[in-house]
Amino acid sequence: MTLVGLQTYDGLTEEDKKLSDKIFDVYRRNRPDLVLTFNPENILRPYHCGQEAVEMELGDEWKEGHHHEYWCSRWPDEIKDEIREILADHKAQRNPPFKDFWHDSDSLDNAKPLTPLLEGFYYRKTCNRIVGHSASMKSFVVLDQSAHMGWGEPWHGYRVQPEGIKVLIVVAEGAEGIRKRKLALEQHYGRKMENVYFLTRAIQINPDSADWHNLKTAIRDFAIDLVFFDTQARCTVGVEENSNREMGQVIKTLDSLIAETGVSVCLVHHSTGDQSTTGNTLKGRGANSVKAALQSEIFVKRDRRTNLVTVETDKSKDDAPSKVTLEPLVREVGGFTNYWGDPETSVVLVSPLPKVKGDGTNEPARGPEAVETLAARFNDQASDRPTVDNVMRTLSISRKRAQEVSRYLKAEAA
Repeated sequence: MTLVGLQTYDGLTEEDKKLSDKIFDVYRRNRPDLVLTFNPENILRPYHCGQEAVEMELGDEWKEGHHHEYWCSRWPDEIKDEIREILADHKAQRNPPFKDFWHDSDSLDNAKPLTPLLEGFYYRKTCNRIVGHSASMKSFVVLDQSAHMGWGEPWHGYRVQPEGIKVLIVVAEGAEGIRKRKLALEQHYGRKMENVYFLTRAIQINPDSADWHNLKTAIRDFAIDLVFFDTQARCTVGVEENSNREMGQVIKTLDSLIAETGVSVCLVHHSTGDQSTTGNTLKGRGANSVKAALQSEIFVKRDRRTNLVTVETDKSKDDAPSKVTLEPLVREVGGFTNYWGDPETSVVLVSPLPKVKGDGTNEPARGPEAVETLAARFNDQASDRPTVDNVMRTLSISRKRAQEVSRYLKAEAA
């Protein structure tokens, strides 16, 4: 259908000319499906649909209603109801400015709350950061959290999405170290990691790079929910981390990634200095403006006196502080040797064993036992099936440790 313009303003009063132009604007803005044309004078005029422009008199008989012909511009009152419907329909369908973000008091009450990926730590479509000094075991924490989020099982008492989520770890320092850490964790729990992916080279957080566009494609293709960049420094080469302006561009790029893909992100970052002693305050290295942009900032600290690792939120916009204490457990990676043929070892983070109460010491109730040792004790002491309840009762250990032993025994039997 083609809009046909007025051939001339002849016969229209100045008021009718203005009204005709107003009619044209209504159609131009609200009916883009109609083809606009120019009149012979190459001047925009009211355009109306119809096979041709014919002048009609008021008394002429209509067939099946009017046809938006020349007559409509001469007598606009005849189409006022249709224009009113067009405007009402456009108002209902148009996207207002700041759609989904502009609220009154009532609509704000109905705004969706943040969706937790790991209770107290990570939420859907947010930017976060883990901070710790060198050798504080930040990467081990990331791996442990990722495994539990992928399995859909609570992480040391903190809830996750029960169906599990998909996690991507950008291992900017390569595959060699993460390989044996992953194997040790899987052997400790007696099961393979699920829903966790590894990208074993650095990806620069640069919106103009081909790698960055490929990363966005991969996040969409694999439906990734959370991506860790380990470490921030390796993924921002050439960026002055003390510059609020340059780091602001990094945050802007991450925000765009979140908006375009719906993923959550977490930077793994070094702290200033070596703050490995209990009581010292951690601080992320570089520009202070980054912290203001984060949903959560998580501190990882390893106390060299007790060899315990604490993971706690220094900043969480919408939650009370969260804290987890973990114990590094060194274990052999079964079936794997290093370059020299020696058995590979790695660390798995586990919940610390309970302390002896009332004896005046701060020693564990017993030395840390590997899952294999606990499994052997169970086999020696019990003839029952290795259910969680049977393991708890026989070994007098926590349910969480009993779950680990039960999984290990079942994997061995299989």
